[in-house]
Amino acid sequence: MKHAFLIIAHDHPEELKKLIAALDDSRNDIYVHIDKNSDFDLSQFSNITQHSKLTLIPRMHVTWGGSSQVDVELALFHAAYDYGGYRYYHLLSGVDYPTKDNNYIHNYFKKHDGKNFITCVPDISRQRMRYDQYHFLQNSLIGKKRNLWKYLDFASCELQKKLGIHRRHSGDLIRYINWVSITNEIVATLIRDKDSIHKQYRWTYCCDEIFLMDIIQQYGLENTLADQGNLRYIEWVQFSKRDSSPRILTIDDLPALERPDILFARKFNLPQSESLYTALRMLNTTFLGDME
Repeated sequence: MKHAFLIIAHDHPEELKKLIAALDDSRNDIYVHIDKNSDFDLSQFSNITQHSKLTLIPRMHVTWGGSSQVDVELALFHAAYDYGGYRYYHLLSGVDYPTKDNNYIHNYFKKHDGKNFITCVPDISRQRMRYDQYHFLQNSLIGKKRNLWKYLDFASCELQKKLGIHRRHSGDLIRYINWVSITNEIVATLIRDKDSIHKQYRWTYCCDEIFLMDIIQQYGLENTLADQGNLRYIEWVQFSKRDSSPRILTIDDLPALERPDILFARKFNLPQSESLYTALRMLNTTFLGDME
């Protein structure tokens, strides 16, 4: 029961190397996308795994909130699916880290085989504009910034609504946290529909938090969702009125990471997270991976 770990990275190369080292296991293959906007020295990732196959997929320019985020996720899923043979696919950021060892992770998914681990977010009807109108400027001129182009984008969407332009006429979609662990069956469906997904979510805003659950609903696969959610520990902080982001984890978070249904955590930054890295490595070195 091999697993594919799909990593989206755009900065923090040392943290990415720690993540890859923790996942390096003969039962895992690792696929990494490094943002084309970053200045990573790719040579430092040559031959850094001893047991896993490590693949760096072609680099793309990825913009926060843009449809390029949907594209890069589909590219990672496609690269792993084409290689074949995986039971589970785990989407991670480059500043994630496993909280359990590989034996625990594999035993956990054997125990819950067939379930998809996704955390859904309450109703987003007020955010329908994210996917119902065209956001032509998000990929090229806006990103996470709130600038003049952002306000022009809002104005454009309001004008589209008044003109009766609606990309979707059915009910609201379900928003979810985009870091997920999903089965081969779900990924096969994504790959089969990838062209229509690309077309449907081109020029949208933050729809990397929407497209997967849309597919699951379309094919009536809601009964495969696990009650545990996405198995990830992420502490969101409201840094400003319009900026909610994960905070950096430290040794103080260790008790929360020891919970049995927390397998991954975000975000780790050096030097603040150094002692937490050490504590997790020590904890997992002594753990035998016995789920019973």
